[in-house]
Amino acid sequence: MFVGRILFLLGMAFVFFSTLVFFMIPFANSYGDLTLPLFGLLNGFMAMGIGDIVIDLNHRRRVERMDKG
Repeated sequence: MFVGRILFLLGMAFVFFSTLVFFMIPFANSYGDLTLPLFGLLNGFMAMGIGDIVIDLNHRRRVERMDKG
């Protein structure tokens, strides 16, 4: 459960900062490359999804244990 929550929070942080960088690059004086923020955004969404799956899996296992015993 702890690992799922950490993955979800790290994913949210990646999405937030990648989105921030993605929208700040065009306003900067230098013309930066947009691939790194896009890959950071993708990485953040994947981490959030995996964290959500881990949280759901642990919750289902806990519910099954309560129903059996």
